[in-house]
Amino acid sequence: MAAAGQIIPEEVKSRLLRTEQDPRPVVVMTCGIAGSGKSTLSKAIAASYPSFTRISIDQIIASRHGLYGVDYPPSAHAAFELEADEIYDATFRQLLKEGKDIMLDRSHYAKADRDAVLAEVEEAGARRVLVYFKAERNVLWRRICERKAKGASTDGDGALEISKQLLDRYVEGFDVPDGEGEIVIELK
Repeated sequence: MAAAGQIIPEEVKSRLLRTEQDPRPVVVMTCGIAGSGKSTLSKAIAASYPSFTRISIDQIIASRHGLYGVDYPPSAHAAFELEADEIYDATFRQLLKEGKDIMLDRSHYAKADRDAVLAEVEEAGARRVLVYFKAERNVLWRRICERKAKGASTDGDGALEISKQLLDRYVEGFDVPDGEGEIVIELK
């Protein structure tokens, strides 16, 4: 496996640091469908840039309840997700208030949600970096199957079991960023 720093594209790296010219806190938002590599990039940024705090719904659920289908039944996931959502939002707002660099590991599939986060980021005087993972459905499905074949994640990332039907719903409901200042990572 490549070192964490090698996973981060140069265009993303160039926007992660505060500078004398722009000392604002940085909020990185991932944007993509399941299997696109959001958590891989998020973990690499958190490992390579210690000023960043990574926030992930999957990580919150795993830290409180264990692993999907191992430590808790799939039927409990929706309730745990609601709980994690509240923790995610509270953590984000607290870190933003403290002027910290933040790595938001989430799909951010709806433009309205991305706009709401951007408004909070700007109101706090921070700077947003939006990283969009662009991939065809068949590429996502291949990656999801490869992840599943590797076995359960020990940190909860990618825990939810994704069927072809669920992936289709994700693809159909995804608002592709366009003109939002996004950095595009195209997956093959």
